[in-house]
Amino acid sequence: MSESITKEMEQIRMMIVQTVAKREALKKEMTEWYIRFPSNKFAKLKDLIITDNVLSELDLNYKRLWDLNNAHKEINV
Repeated sequence: MSESITKEMEQIRMMIVQTVAKREALKKEMTEWYIRFPSNKFAKLKDLIITDNVLSELDLNYKRLWDLNNAHKEINV
């Protein structure tokens, strides 16, 4: 069984990859921040929270599209 991937799904996958990279960079920066400033709140915490939320929304959108384009194939297996 091969899955159907639409152009929109491909675009979302690319956005997910970019967002994961941004998230990982922010997490690394946060780790380094707390090593240097253990008593101070991470200055980019809001950016990390927003990035996590964007990633979650992208994931939900991809899953919705995958279900629309591939769910019928699972039934026929």
